[in-house]
Amino acid sequence: MHPVMIKLAQDHARLGRLIDLLEEVLNRFHDGAEPDYELMEELLEYMETYADTVHHPTEDLIFQRVLDKGAGHHEVFGILMRQHAGLSQLAKRFRTALGGILREEVLLREDVEADGRALVGNFRGHIVLEDREAFPIASECLTDADWAEIEAVAPVAEDPLFGSPDPRRFKALYRQLFEQIHN
Repeated sequence: MHPVMIKLAQDHARLGRLIDLLEEVLNRFHDGAEPDYELMEELLEYMETYADTVHHPTEDLIFQRVLDKGAGHHEVFGILMRQHAGLSQLAKRFRTALGGILREEVLLREDVEADGRALVGNFRGHIVLEDREAFPIASECLTDADWAEIEAVAPVAEDPLFGSPDPRRFKALYRQLFEQIHN
């Protein structure tokens, strides 16, 4: 497996952990508990600053390369590329709703929770589709030259949470992940 694919698979495992964490917070929110808004804000910021600017653009390069090679399966790659934009919009909508709560706007808990659940469900389904269908096709049809070209133009940035963690920037998220590891 090419190093780009290894990195994307690592990202998926990590994003999966974050989605699970968001679902746990939403479950507490559903049960009437006051959620950790700082944790949710940081989680959404991470998605915007890493998933939307590094991870998804790299996948789009791969998917477009597969399409350009005429390898078939056009539907799955088109769907996934459209989902990247949709996931970003879902995250922004949920973040806006959370901000509204913090500004003490009148919002229905059910609506805010529904925004969060939509993000969780769509993100999970998206990762499964990539892992089960798109990544195996890409691994099979792309050549070493294709991978080298993708790697040359793919966005490069250190993962701000799992690469070189910045516990000041993602304080609540870092703390929660640290506690999960050590419990």
